[in-house]
Amino acid sequence: MNGPAVALLLLLAGAAMRITAASRPGLWGDEIFSLAMATGHSLEHPAAEADPARGDFVEPPGAQSPGAFRRYAEQETPAAGAGRIVRAVLLSDTNPPLYYLLLDPWTRVFGTGDAALRFFSVWWSLLALPLLWLLGRDLGGVSAAWPACVLFAWSPVALYYSAEGRMYSLLWFFALSLGWLTLRLAGPDARPAHSALWLLAGAAGFLTHYFFAFVWLASTAWLWLRVPGVRRRLVAVLGAATLLIVSPWYLQVPASLARWRVSGAWLNGELSWPGALGHPLALAGGLLSGSSYLGGWEYAGWVVTAVLLAGVAGLVRRGAVREMFTGPVLLLWAWLAAACLGPLVFDLLRHTTTSEVPRYVLAALPAAILLAALLLSRLPAVPQVMLLGALLLAWLPGARRAAWPAVPRPSQPYRQVDARLLAWAAPGDLILVSSTPSGVVGVARYLDRDVPMASWVPQLETRPVEPDLRRLLAGRRRVALVKITHLGDPAPAEPWLAAHARRLGRDGFRRSGAEVSYYAPAQGDVFFPQTGD
Repeated sequence: MNGPAVALLLLLAGAAMRITAASRPGLWGDEIFSLAMATGHSLEHPAAEADPARGDFVEPPGAQSPGAFRRYAEQETPAAGAGRIVRAVLLSDTNPPLYYLLLDPWTRVFGTGDAALRFFSVWWSLLALPLLWLLGRDLGGVSAAWPACVLFAWSPVALYYSAEGRMYSLLWFFALSLGWLTLRLAGPDARPAHSALWLLAGAAGFLTHYFFAFVWLASTAWLWLRVPGVRRRLVAVLGAATLLIVSPWYLQVPASLARWRVSGAWLNGELSWPGALGHPLALAGGLLSGSSYLGGWEYAGWVVTAVLLAGVAGLVRRGAVREMFTGPVLLLWAWLAAACLGPLVFDLLRHTTTSEVPRYVLAALPAAILLAALLLSRLPAVPQVMLLGALLLAWLPGARRAAWPAVPRPSQPYRQVDARLLAWAAPGDLILVSSTPSGVVGVARYLDRDVPMASWVPQLETRPVEPDLRRLLAGRRRVALVKITHLGDPAPAEPWLAAHARRLGRDGFRRSGAEVSYYAPAQGDVFFPQTGD
């Protein structure tokens, strides 16, 4: 079997793994949040600003059926529409709205199920492959294009985020589009259509993720330095036009980011110096990691490092190191450097810790993949195949973990929690969820029986403990207190239950901060007599 045929089979296997990963049921909080935004439901606003008529989350005073909470991640009839989606994003999110605006019609057609949400991400990751091919071919020929596509198809990091119901694969699509169009504009065959598409890709990227700005700045700077002086005017016009197009949204960003949100402070903090100076290098190294949040081979990192060092040694031996730093390839280095340094700069300006979170550098993943493919393509055929094979074998356990095992997403095993609750619940019981609104909706999502359920969002500070517990527990035989996606805040009901009720048991969930504690009245059959309110 020849090389292209093997590469094609590897690409098909990578696509199949994405489909398998997306088919696995069980969302986590950020994916629940994606569905809420795309269906026009704000979750993170202050309690006083909630507008139920516009689909905003409101904490009910009493117990509800799970369906009352599930609706926040479902389409309405008629659908909310773009205006309400944009409003929900401004109230609740710290990302731009384009991903949600595109996800809205998708969910109208395919529904808001787990697989439907994730297949939207898979779709954009597969659309990124032709762009990766084009960039690889233009930078290093077919010998670089094939490895780039294969590495992207099998990378555990790419696999994991390709099947996550968030905007990362859409971000890759626009970043690759911008990169390829930047090369086109720098070449002698640049056309007006390339300029128009560059403008469109840049604006769309800005409206998909704020950290796309680092990729755009790197591409614009490289293009400005690359083209002759007479054509720099075009670059300036395109850059100014891009910023003008996105300005209606970005003029609202300072006020939006300054708004209070339920989970808005989770990244606040101060970096530890001088260790923070190493964050960009750690972020860059993590892009080619052999594992994801779901695990992988513990020695994969060493193999990846050895492969890259062997590739560099091969280039040194052939005297071809300079080929990795020629004009067009410098675009990739600028892209990678800007995307990895950008979060640290953001942290310095905003007093946050984004540079400690790997997903905030995902805009750089295509650049890292392309640089690795270019490195391999500069080697003779036999060493190239051997090093590529070693890399794929090191990645295989991580790719398998990302695609097949029924492992819940990070820290939020809603399906597993709900399975325990459904096995426990009997008439007269109550499920009390102490969580963020996304967590409340997540718990409700997989309760396929009409079990009474109440929410308690500590950050909203709307529930006085004693009177609300008396109302919620009136006539109840038992209560299950669920703590999940609670951002480390204590559950206000827990100390009261510990003092006034009898704990029957506790369920913990491995690799997760989630837990369920079960309580019964300290005396009698019910906590409080039913008042009939």
